[in-house]
Amino acid sequence: MESSRPRRVFISILGTGNYKPCSYRQGDFTSTETRFIQEATLDFLRARSEWSADDAAYIFLTPTARTSNWQAEPIDSRTDSPKDYAGLEPTLSQMGLPFPVEPVEISEEGDEEAIWSVFRSIYDQIHEGDRLYIDITHSFRYLPMLLLVLTNYARELKGTEVVSITYGNWEVKAEIKPIVDLGALIELQDWTVAAGEFLRNGRASGLAELTKERVTPILKATKGKNEVASGLSKLVDRLTTVSQSLTTIRGKEILEGKIFKELDKCTHGLDAGLIAPMVPLIDKIKDSFGDFDTKPSVSNGFVAARWCYRMQLYQQSITILQETMKAYVAASHGYPSEEEYYTELAAKAFIIAKESISEDEWRLGESDPTDREKRAEVVRQYRDGSAVRELHPLYTEIGQLRNDFNHAGFRSNAVNGRDIPGRIEKLIKRTEEVLRGKQTIEALPTQSPGAPLLINLSNHPSAGWGARQREAAEMYGEIEDMAFPAIPPEAGEREITDLAEEYVARIEERAETRDVTVHIMGEMTFCYAVITRLQPLGIPCLASTTRRQVTETADGVKEVRFDFETFRRYPGA
Repeated sequence: MESSRPRRVFISILGTGNYKPCSYRQGDFTSTETRFIQEATLDFLRARSEWSADDAAYIFLTPTARTSNWQAEPIDSRTDSPKDYAGLEPTLSQMGLPFPVEPVEISEEGDEEAIWSVFRSIYDQIHEGDRLYIDITHSFRYLPMLLLVLTNYARELKGTEVVSITYGNWEVKAEIKPIVDLGALIELQDWTVAAGEFLRNGRASGLAELTKERVTPILKATKGKNEVASGLSKLVDRLTTVSQSLTTIRGKEILEGKIFKELDKCTHGLDAGLIAPMVPLIDKIKDSFGDFDTKPSVSNGFVAARWCYRMQLYQQSITILQETMKAYVAASHGYPSEEEYYTELAAKAFIIAKESISEDEWRLGESDPTDREKRAEVVRQYRDGSAVRELHPLYTEIGQLRNDFNHAGFRSNAVNGRDIPGRIEKLIKRTEEVLRGKQTIEALPTQSPGAPLLINLSNHPSAGWGARQREAAEMYGEIEDMAFPAIPPEAGEREITDLAEEYVARIEERAETRDVTVHIMGEMTFCYAVITRLQPLGIPCLASTTRRQVTETADGVKEVRFDFETFRRYPGA
């Protein structure tokens, strides 16, 4: 019956030295005394997972290693005298392994041809989908590098997976020698390759696949409580969202800026707990979005055009560049840049300006004659403004190249494919030069800011506030109560963090349409977690201060009253 799981394969190199007996340790596992790391490692691996007759072990050895350490009666290669211990073959036979152990002879020459011969010898033993367990304790000096390359090669061509790479550090002076797990190196390499793919072409599929394979099982096993795994999972999820928005040119999402704000939030505090070399990778990914505004901004469209160009997403680059020009014109005249009504009138204005079309010949697409004058007035504003006047030659060139893309080059004047990247880069540069020194693009909102709103997140509903406090609160806008959560005293850090993120998400949702300030008072750790998340988002947080008034009644009873004094902004905002 065919196995339902991939084959487990142990790979090791047998050396020629005279090995002394010792025990090995990895975690809570300690081997019996042995001269061969292969015996200790196989004991360790079988203690961690179930191996069957469908699995295999391959011991790669040179002719000298076969006589020196494999055969039943080894011979010392330096003295030609018998050794005082049995070789690896009988040692492994006595283990009662359920799977076959096969010796594979490799060349002991050290030239380039011999290295490739070893590469082929190891690769040929690997089957489609194998899960590899590799021991590199005794090997040629070049072999760790060879195995690193080979495992990547086999992964791409045979769909294999490296489960572990271990090294028995028999040289340390400790009585029990450590089995060193080098899996973090493979882990780092995999994340590096996936991050490199993202930084080169903007696609997060490799990172998403790694998260599914490596991170999701950790979250399931810990019920979501592993903070590093949780942080990485959220980061990759947000990266996937950003990648999809940019590669599919979702203009409204790009200009809105929320996707970049969510991504930025996920990188805060993620450094803690990561293996050190992972930190620069995360920083590099974060830096690749450093030019995007986390608030609504037309400039994000121009930044996206440049970003797509760098990722060789040429059609996306030229498309978002032209669409953002229309949004820029609308926003520069105070109209909502996300509304098609105003952006399409900008497109009309560009054509009118280029061809100097008189008003009686304008075709503005109105279905209702009563709407014509409104459209005409908007177009007049656009036509007479500096944005259309200075950008319309570029808009026309961009449109021609965009049409070339949309018609797949089936045009009489199609651009040579080799020339397209250079033309796009020049169009982006010329656009940036025209806009440089103009009204700050970052200050052009895609929507009008909402009315001010004070969210009262405390145990004291605003209905019970005194007149003085209500009057002070109304300076921050309409008052809206948000019930403070009941936090049990035994709640742990993870529970507080999750609860804080839930409330921050609710506040952010209100901040999408309102100019929000938050009055927050209550359980201190929760307040701290909320405040430190809201402040980087530009949402001010306030505390209410009071003056303690003590009076004594006629019968000697002290009465304490707290009178509202003022609202105080939390430092750091």
